[in-house]
Amino acid sequence: MNNVVKHRGHCRCGLVVMEASSTPDFAVYCHCDDCRRATGSPVLASVGFPKIDIAWTSNSTVSRYVNGTASRLFCSNCGSQIAQEHESRSDMTFFNTGFMDNPEAYPPTAHTFAGDQLSWLSLNDDLPRAEKTLLIDTQSNDGTRL
Repeated sequence: MNNVVKHRGHCRCGLVVMEASSTPDFAVYCHCDDCRRATGSPVLASVGFPKIDIAWTSNSTVSRYVNGTASRLFCSNCGSQIAQEHESRSDMTFFNTGFMDNPEAYPPTAHTFAGDQLSWLSLNDDLPRAEKTLLIDTQSNDGTRL
């Protein structure tokens, strides 16, 4: 009997599909400016899996946009935002929760960049709030903050 946990996600057009075979390491809200601009929303919810446990069953249309130490993955066919990858955590991929087939399974456990939260956004929860990031380095090699 196979007890491997499977987590699956896909884009709107179905040309990008991934499966992860481990429990996610990380699930957060991110309020940073880069996440807002990348998603077009006031906050991003994401879930992180170790790259070693991710299988891309279809990824011919995955494209990347690089901004400093971060890469944003998206489907070049339908435009769906898929994930983020960061140089300082090259072992992880952080998938947008909305990309996942069962987004209810990945409730955020913290807020990152809480100081950048928009004043009109009200998220009344008791989750920890970090002023910056919890896992990644947001400075480029020359020391500038991204």
